[in-house]
Amino acid sequence: MIISVASGKGGTGKTTVAVALAKAINYCQFIDYDVEAPNADLFLKPDIKHVKKITIRQPYFFTSSGKSFKTCSDFCHYNAVAAIGNDVIFFSELCHGCGGCMLVGPEGLIREKEVVIGEIRKGFCCPGINFLMGDLKPGSMRTTTIQSELEKNIDYDNYVIIDCPPGNSCSMVMAVKCSDFCILVTEPTPFGLNDLVISIDVLNKLKIPFGVIVNRFGIGNDEVINYCQSRNIKILAKIPNDLNIAKYYSQGLSLVDFDPTWQKKFTNIISDIDKEILQK
Repeated sequence: MIISVASGKGGTGKTTVAVALAKAINYCQFIDYDVEAPNADLFLKPDIKHVKKITIRQPYFFTSSGKSFKTCSDFCHYNAVAAIGNDVIFFSELCHGCGGCMLVGPEGLIREKEVVIGEIRKGFCCPGINFLMGDLKPGSMRTTTIQSELEKNIDYDNYVIIDCPPGNSCSMVMAVKCSDFCILVTEPTPFGLNDLVISIDVLNKLKIPFGVIVNRFGIGNDEVINYCQSRNIKILAKIPNDLNIAKYYSQGLSLVDFDPTWQKKFTNIISDIDKEILQK
């Protein structure tokens, strides 16, 4: 079963919940899909055994030939190529490596080179967590390319916890689309509710069942609780607004380390999710 942990905004405690879930299960696969700012390794402390560089092929142009590359500019749907006379301005961060320039450009005047856009790291955390993370190279915009490589490694025969990127953009959709259930982590504030509603809309369109965990419970107001209750959305847990939890977090320790009773609470959450999935 694949459980994704998402949030409509950053800083709600998404990684806190994902790590606690993994530690509650103990024998599972954990994938950090937040490739632009991965940080689950700070808490699970995996022993990284394998690193794979992820590359795409990008063109370079022999502009000294005096030939026009306008056909490349006209072909590129991503506006990565701008042809000005016989010169070319190439925006590498927009290039998707489709190879179109080689097909439509002046014959023999375009070559391709491998460009590293990030890497995939695999490791292991005791007692039985297989750890996987993507790390996008700074400056690169190929987030979903790294995520696609992560997807190839999903162990569909195991429990899988996916720590999603924050927000509700394409990268979030890529992270949740394979999941059997999604846990939405929010906070009881107007901003938290606003982004929660957007996330719920995304999951409804994807037809992915979900539940909500309210983090920092005790601050803000009751609007998130009232919203969920009025729409029969299950609140899986309420994590209190406790300064000591933040202190543990700052030391790279998890919610389960802070209070071992949370391990049982998250185990019960997983059991409830199992039952809901089996009923569908």
